[in-house]
Amino acid sequence: MIERWEAYWFPTAPTRNLAICRIVAVAAQLFLFYPSLEEHVNLLRKNSEFIEPQIMVRAISALLPREVVFTPSAVTALYWITAIAGAAALIGLFTRISLLLFALGTWFFVSHLFSYGDRHHTEAVFCIFLMLLALSPSGEELSVDAVLRRRRGKPARYPSGNADTAIWPLKLVHVLLALTYFSAGMSKLIASGPRWLNGYTLQNHAFQDAFNRGFPVGIWVAQHHGVALFLSYVTIFYEVFFFLSLLFPRTAPLFFLGGIGFHIGLYLTGGYDFFQHMVLLALLLVFLAPPWWRAWLNRSWAVFRSREPAEVRS
Repeated sequence: MIERWEAYWFPTAPTRNLAICRIVAVAAQLFLFYPSLEEHVNLLRKNSEFIEPQIMVRAISALLPREVVFTPSAVTALYWITAIAGAAALIGLFTRISLLLFALGTWFFVSHLFSYGDRHHTEAVFCIFLMLLALSPSGEELSVDAVLRRRRGKPARYPSGNADTAIWPLKLVHVLLALTYFSAGMSKLIASGPRWLNGYTLQNHAFQDAFNRGFPVGIWVAQHHGVALFLSYVTIFYEVFFFLSLLFPRTAPLFFLGGIGFHIGLYLTGGYDFFQHMVLLALLLVFLAPPWWRAWLNRSWAVFRSREPAEVRS
């Protein structure tokens, strides 16, 4: 059992793949998902205390007075420290330390934002993934650290370019997404039961959110009960049975691709922006999907190239 456990979590994998994951994830957080300093400062100025402080905020408050950390000046300083750490993590400079600071800073701002009574669940898995990158050899390649190490004549930690610790962050994210989707699906069924599958519930939600946020596709869905009924079953099926991609790896690419389409559909119909999940699913699709998927892509690419005129291929 121990051997099978280790074989699952720690198979040999290219460190370059993990480096690409680092670059994509950090760039996404820096340029797409980075917090708004104005929003955080505004919350501090308008609220003298937290409505529902999150665990990290409670831990900091237990160690330091509120006027030390949770002030506009202190939060502004943390904001720029996190940004600098993110830039260093992106280029791979002091990779482990910069990633650790960047992940902790991201955790801080998410926890602070959610401590005023408005919580979401789009950021959690992505924030965890940033921390997992700090605990893995994500800076062994495609990094300033790697360049400096070569210039100093130091041997590479993984001369073959492969390591048994280069894939476990993606595998853990896969498990976390499975738990997240299963929890979301079961919550719908437990809270609403068959009513969630009657189509009318989705019509109601789609109309309210689409109308308030200005998404015409959602308004159209809300006017077609058959479409809403179909999408209700698709939603529950995907969320409840996503875990099958863990038990049957050959199905994983279908669930990863389906998840990306699923979240695009959620955004178009109601403005539900699960973009962090989409980034993670794309990384899993490229780097965690089973070998048959990559072999199929290679064959498809070879067929496509063979059909091009010779002058185009050259």
